[in-house]
Amino acid sequence: MNYAKNNETLLKFKHHLPEKPYCSNDLAHGLKICSQETALKLNYIQANHPYYTYYLILDLDYEASLIEILYSLIGIPLPNLLIENPENGRAHILFELETPIYNTDASRQKPILYAYAILRALQRLFGADVGYVGLVTKNPFSSQWRAYTLCSTPYTLDSLNSYLEITWKDAQKPIKQEEAIGLGRNCYIFHTARHWAYVEIRQYRGKTYSQWLECVIQHCMGLNQGLSQPMQYGEIKGISKSIARFCWKNDAYCYQEFIQRQSYKGKLGNSSHGGKARSKQYTDLRYQAKTMYANGMRKVEIVRQLQISKMTLNRWLQKR
Repeated sequence: MNYAKNNETLLKFKHHLPEKPYCSNDLAHGLKICSQETALKLNYIQANHPYYTYYLILDLDYEASLIEILYSLIGIPLPNLLIENPENGRAHILFELETPIYNTDASRQKPILYAYAILRALQRLFGADVGYVGLVTKNPFSSQWRAYTLCSTPYTLDSLNSYLEITWKDAQKPIKQEEAIGLGRNCYIFHTARHWAYVEIRQYRGKTYSQWLECVIQHCMGLNQGLSQPMQYGEIKGISKSIARFCWKNDAYCYQEFIQRQSYKGKLGNSSHGGKARSKQYTDLRYQAKTMYANGMRKVEIVRQLQISKMTLNRWLQKR
């Protein structure tokens, strides 16, 4: 453990700061946006950039938190920075990530879900305040606080998880709207919107991908408006694109599976209706093939997705 003044961990903290972070000298008077130079003189500062997360931040709202970490909690990952109130020992602890979690329209959702599951597990492990938003933290450069370096090496998500044993099933668990703060906002919107999209995609068969994407974006924007701290448009677009691409890519297969299940049920119910069921199946497949071809999909891809022969496809496309 080192008392942090201008060591490498603090210098990296300063390097990762937004150019114009949220900051405050007293949270009771609210936040303001200032230049980095001005913000570094105040007591509270925004550690993470709006579009990427370098730090998982926990609020330890109990006294003598440093002593608790060093002497009572065994086998835990040590935070890179601990910034404490010298009057009562309450602190913010920061885990620095080797590779940041990106929150843009090009972001992948899996790292965000994984990081959030790890954050929640760390909150439970350290007894941290689960209602802490994480927008601003105690400024380690402020003379109001004492800052310590407990670990100088940044973490990967996997190295943090080696202490926690989070599974992908854990990361996929839906969360409630009231839990949607920080990275949890991404998880709430992603899980809520994707289940809606699995059904809604059926209404866009025969339409264009751009129409479908816009529909998903608008739905996610509506969910975002219900949050206490809505996300920026770029983050919403990233979530929407991930959901829209998955559903659009997999719908033809899912639709074919649906047709086969319906056909099988028809045969079980009444064998005399088998011919009608098969006829309906091929009618639906012909419509699906023509729609996919009209939307610009190559024949080889249509044949693969619908599991039909090239000769059958050509015959269907020739018929008006």
